[in-house]
Amino acid sequence: MLEKQCYINKELFLQRPKPLDIPTFISLFSGLTEKADSKPFHDDFAVLEIDPSVKPVGVARFGFTSVLLCLSGSLDSIVGQHQFTIKAHDIAIIPAEHINALSGFSTDFKAKLIVFRSDFLRKGFLNTAILDELLYINPDYPPIFELDTDNFEANLYKFDKILEEHNKTNPFFLDMIRLYLVQILFDYNRVCEICLLNSTTNMNRQFQIVHKFRKLIDRHFATLKTVKEYADLLHITPKYLSECTKQQLGYSAIDLIHQRILLESEFLLRYSELTIKEISIFLNFDTISHFGRFFKAQKNQTPSEYRQIR
Repeated sequence: MLEKQCYINKELFLQRPKPLDIPTFISLFSGLTEKADSKPFHDDFAVLEIDPSVKPVGVARFGFTSVLLCLSGSLDSIVGQHQFTIKAHDIAIIPAEHINALSGFSTDFKAKLIVFRSDFLRKGFLNTAILDELLYINPDYPPIFELDTDNFEANLYKFDKILEEHNKTNPFFLDMIRLYLVQILFDYNRVCEICLLNSTTNMNRQFQIVHKFRKLIDRHFATLKTVKEYADLLHITPKYLSECTKQQLGYSAIDLIHQRILLESEFLLRYSELTIKEISIFLNFDTISHFGRFFKAQKNQTPSEYRQIR
């Protein structure tokens, strides 16, 4: 019976929705805009502004990389195993293919956003090895950094120059856009390296345990549902794992497990053609009613209600 269940899940995994492309991503937002005099969006690149009227996209997977420079306000974000708040002067990158959720936009939230497919940069003159290095975002750390005033102003200038080049379409404008974008990626990687070199957080045993716990959840959320199962993998007691999670993150270990299951549930309900029963099987709930009770406890609405308003 177990083998059959695993087989069904593999079949359902193949039916997971494809990552969003750039035109679809843009169409999901009511508050994503280019300047009034700007040129149309491209399929592999767009430079955008986010204002307070933006409609949250919810849970998604992007088929492109996003680079966000926050000007004001705040935004709650989940990218892979990481949960964080983006605020003014922060720069954040959402790597392609990572499941993510953007929500909790403050009323004064404003940001510059560049979205691009890797193919867009590959059409330039950088060799593949350098480009792969630039686009690699270490999954062990949240993909966000706070910029000091000088670095923030320098990056804002590059974002604005990209928009200017995009609008004027002078000779070599796409190459100029790629140059500015590569500079932004180099800046991000430089800040990343400096922060990691100066960080002592990874010396903390509790941090290391929680970090491993989150990676395990991201890998096994569909099959492991209890704190004890993860504690056994980490060779510690459930009580100690719960203490570490509470100390490092401020909420319980079971909340972290449920959060990841819910994230995948929302993603599948929003974008897949799987039935609710198939989703419950994919996530290894023993019955569809069990899945329904879990989802309603987390979201205060049934899976059917959530799917109707997606």
